[in-house]
Amino acid sequence: MNRWPARIALVVLSVSVVALVLETKRMAAEIGDAERAAQQANERALLVEKQFGESSLPSLDRSEQAKLTSAGQLPSGQSNAAEPASASDAATSQDPKTAGPVDLDAFTRLQVDLHTTRQQLAAVTKLLEQRNAEIEQRRKVAAEGARNSLKPMPAGVRLCLDTLHECLRSEGYISQRFLRAASLDAEGLHDVEMLEPSADGLAVTFMTAKLMTAALDRGTGILQLRFFDGHRAEAGERAVLPKDGFAITFEEVEGPLFEGRLPYLVRGNGAYPMPAIEAGRPATDVDPGTRRQWLTRLGYLLGKAKTKESWRVTRIKGMSDGYFLTVELIGTDANNLVMSSAHCDQLAVEIDERGGVVSLLLRGGVLRRGRLESTITGEGYRMLLPGLTPKETIDAMLGMVVKK
Repeated sequence: MNRWPARIALVVLSVSVVALVLETKRMAAEIGDAERAAQQANERALLVEKQFGESSLPSLDRSEQAKLTSAGQLPSGQSNAAEPASASDAATSQDPKTAGPVDLDAFTRLQVDLHTTRQQLAAVTKLLEQRNAEIEQRRKVAAEGARNSLKPMPAGVRLCLDTLHECLRSEGYISQRFLRAASLDAEGLHDVEMLEPSADGLAVTFMTAKLMTAALDRGTGILQLRFFDGHRAEAGERAVLPKDGFAITFEEVEGPLFEGRLPYLVRGNGAYPMPAIEAGRPATDVDPGTRRQWLTRLGYLLGKAKTKESWRVTRIKGMSDGYFLTVELIGTDANNLVMSSAHCDQLAVEIDERGGVVSLLLRGGVLRRGRLESTITGEGYRMLLPGLTPKETIDAMLGMVVKK
């Protein structure tokens, strides 16, 4: 579990390097084509300039050339461009590429084509530099993320996450699992990574955020964890978090517990209800400390039972006459995947001393197995707990059992 963020970072880094190589290869091919086009345009321009220069002197016949030579207007060593002086000159004069007048329109078009090709080459070169800079920046960011994922968490940040887990577990919220965070300051936790399995345990949501804040509404008992500037991956889809943050809400939490144990993270708003309002709560409700103790005892008892699935009580609201009230349970397999769950109004540990049988008695609620859901009537549903004896059950539950 602690090594997979590094593996993800290395995969991202490898993909970035491969993308850089492919993009560089493609842009190099474009530059090569542009350079070849520019070279061809240069050759055509040089050819036209050569033709234009050679054709600037008009052709003279022998008599006119002799007159100009005798008058001193034409050097005696210069020959008429239209009359070849040797076999090579004759061949040159007969070459259609060098003979004849130059079309100024064609020459102008060649110059324009050459200028356009150079501009395109410059634009492609600039685009390639920008692409390479972007790819290099992404590579650096991925490498920095990979290095940061391998760094150990500061001791204070680890203590904060452990305490947050304990507080959420005490309230019956066991799905959220914070993997790491980089730092903690007045704003909140930075560079947070969190896993959250679905209710059926078949899917997992992975969330990363640059910042996570914790706000508590004292009046309603609602704790809200809000994640900013990050991504949320669920069911194979990766989505950017909203600008105003992605919130996870926990209802009916013990505000003083969170504020007392996490004063540097949780920010409380409003005021707690007056004591008179608190006095109106049912007398069967238990305080957080008592709830944690009985959850621990039930967890120890169910952990020793040799059931097909590993059952665990995740929430208890109250107690009355040997029964636990408003109870939630989950059953997991060997791979810690949730296979079953139950929500009942009453739960008791029932023993049959004659038969030496121990079972859980559930009354009023719903039992879910996979996609099937069945109703638990008031008569109750018994879940056998093999591997337990009545005596050790009574000792573990401090006598809080019901007898059949």
